[in-house]
Amino acid sequence: MVLSWMALWMGVVSPAVRAQFQGWTAHTAMRQVTALTASPEALWAATTGGVFRYDPANGAFQRFSPVEGLHSVQTQAIAFDPPRRLIWIGYPDGVLDRLDVATGTIRTFRDIERADQFSRRGINRIRVQGDSILVATDFGLVVFDPVREEVRDTYSRLGDMDPATPVFDVLVAPIPGGATGFWLAADQGVAFAPLHAVNLQDPGSWTVETAGLGPTEPLGRSLAFFNDRLYLGGVQDLYVRGPDATYSPLSVSANAVTVLAVVGDRLLGVERFNLLAVEATGAARRMQAPGFQDPTSLAVGPGGTLWFGDREAGLVQVEIPDAATTQLTVRTSVFPEGPFSGQFSDLTFGAEGSLWAGGVAGTGFFRLDREGRWTSFFAPLFPELAGLSRFTRVHVDVNGNAWAGSEGSGLVQVSPEGNLVVYNQQNSSLIEAAGAPDFIIVGGVASDPDGTLWVTTRGSSRPLHVRSPDGEWTALSPLVGDGLTSTSTAYDRIYVDAFEEKWIIVRDERNFNRTRGLAVLDDGGTPTDAGDDAFRFFNAVGAAGQGLPSVAVTSVVEDREGLVWIGTEGGLAYFINTGIVARDPSATAIWPQWADRARGTFVLFGLEIHDLAVDPANRLWVATNEGAWLIEAVEGGYELVQQWTTDNSPLFSDNVVAVAVDGRTGRVYFATDRGLLSVQGDALAPAERVGDLFIFPNPVLAGEGSTPDIFIEGLVEETEVRVVAPHGAVVARFRARGGRIRWDGRDLNGQPVPSGVYLVVAVGQNDEGTAYGKVAVIR
Repeated sequence: MVLSWMALWMGVVSPAVRAQFQGWTAHTAMRQVTALTASPEALWAATTGGVFRYDPANGAFQRFSPVEGLHSVQTQAIAFDPPRRLIWIGYPDGVLDRLDVATGTIRTFRDIERADQFSRRGINRIRVQGDSILVATDFGLVVFDPVREEVRDTYSRLGDMDPATPVFDVLVAPIPGGATGFWLAADQGVAFAPLHAVNLQDPGSWTVETAGLGPTEPLGRSLAFFNDRLYLGGVQDLYVRGPDATYSPLSVSANAVTVLAVVGDRLLGVERFNLLAVEATGAARRMQAPGFQDPTSLAVGPGGTLWFGDREAGLVQVEIPDAATTQLTVRTSVFPEGPFSGQFSDLTFGAEGSLWAGGVAGTGFFRLDREGRWTSFFAPLFPELAGLSRFTRVHVDVNGNAWAGSEGSGLVQVSPEGNLVVYNQQNSSLIEAAGAPDFIIVGGVASDPDGTLWVTTRGSSRPLHVRSPDGEWTALSPLVGDGLTSTSTAYDRIYVDAFEEKWIIVRDERNFNRTRGLAVLDDGGTPTDAGDDAFRFFNAVGAAGQGLPSVAVTSVVEDREGLVWIGTEGGLAYFINTGIVARDPSATAIWPQWADRARGTFVLFGLEIHDLAVDPANRLWVATNEGAWLIEAVEGGYELVQQWTTDNSPLFSDNVVAVAVDGRTGRVYFATDRGLLSVQGDALAPAERVGDLFIFPNPVLAGEGSTPDIFIEGLVEETEVRVVAPHGAVVARFRARGGRIRWDGRDLNGQPVPSGVYLVVAVGQNDEGTAYGKVAVIR
């Protein structure tokens, strides 16, 4: 049945029915602020997830990411340009973005990025000075012309400093002798030069000062001119420059002072744990903000309000301090809706439509509900998770329980009501890793249709655990035979197929970073009784289109036709799932082949696969280190529907870690190593029963010869769709998988259909009956 339907499907795919993807959305964490600036109406924050604008008057946020045109999500510097009403944004790779405050349009400049004579080109600070944009970079000072939109000058040789010394801040202020000049805070000290020197590219034009700063580098991080004196934020304290060019520590901080700003009649600074204040008298002190410990930046917002950016709490408004303040009064803390962290390791959907995401080291796990609200499950918000982190695997069972497996902290259950239970060696069969008390490494979580839970672990003598639907736990011994021994106890991801066979990725027990192969287990219908079990272990690299492309298996998923797809670090393979793979000595993996041999022979051969997902149209989504791929079965093999990379899409990175498809909406989610985003796909879960078809847009307004997108929804699992003209002739016919299909308004000969009202007939191929709809085409 599997092969016969596949042959039928591949023979009738209509060229008029092609994938359409639109509506990209970023789902990044924007509470980790790296830099801050203010326009008269709003605050602008650079974050690890892009840039956001916050209007204190109405509490509104506006988000900017690569979806809106930013170069990247990893923003590092930001500055408001009052004369031109622009926001300038800098990145670690040297790219400079310009954002128009009025229109929100963004333009990217790559002059600094292209300066490949320098090994590092990151932008550390941006200052607006008249008709110039001063950019402190990892190789010196760059002067950018905002009118001509080009680099005007570059100064990378500063006195006796090493060439291309990183500069972290730039200031225009009086220099010794009374002239106006540049001051630079650099890795190797402070450099200054007259603003109108004859040749600032000559190292001799720059004077370098290090007296009092200590013998080690790096030295300078921030600058300010306050009360006719130069202040320098160093890597361990705040310094003031004396008349003899010696820098004296104020002994106010043991951390790097990264930002300095004159606010009213005092100088304010930022270190990791506190804000700093210097009075006109020169007296300095630390000021704590209760509940916040990682300030990164500060700015005076609309109405003279004082804000600082925090690496965890977004924007924090505090009362402007007076001369005696040592504990700041916090008025509010705000950040856009989003997860606490922007990096994810695993994605899955619950039956009710919520997306669950596993985190990375130091974070918890996350849920995005259908209304777009995020819940971050980590210790500061959930006392049950105190001391627990690194929840890298997520799974949702048939009863709506979400399960998060941690590499070190055991397993957490989140009930549909939101109650949390932590499972460890005290209340389950889970066993701590040998030699590591209280350290339980969960490798994977999956479940049977009846709610029986399967959990794998690494580092303990029992690598496989079963929790029955009534909550009873059982630890199972490792699989022995077929290349596995009693010491083969490092199990990773687990997947349960339609026949309830368990596909288990096995790692090397001596090196958890190395994968040995793939085990397939048949538990004989008795999960806790190993006496009737059977298994096979696939641990050899195949050749000539059969076997595993690599034993480094990364992911397993079953499609709607019963093919079990295997992702490896060397490409793709699939098993034809007969339900007895674990007992069949002849079962072997097959490498999919391109229908168009111009692409090569085998689909994605040699590519590092990270994750797999199947959409309702039975197409395979592939997350790789070279972007995201979508492939589908056609006559003669497989065809590439589309590949997304940073060059042709808003993907934050070509390193796509995980992928998941929401069958209810057709939206596809990509977790990259720089954050999460999604795109609206064209495949929906099929209707359970035949009903009226929903066709949109309707009517269809199409120009002569144009190709409109006409979507037909409400289809059952397998459908033949016919479009019938007013005179009764069938003008288009195609097969559909899933709940939605697109028609391009063309007939069987590829010609645009004329104006008229067309009957759409959808015939279920498994005796579900026939559904009807109408669409008007107006040309």
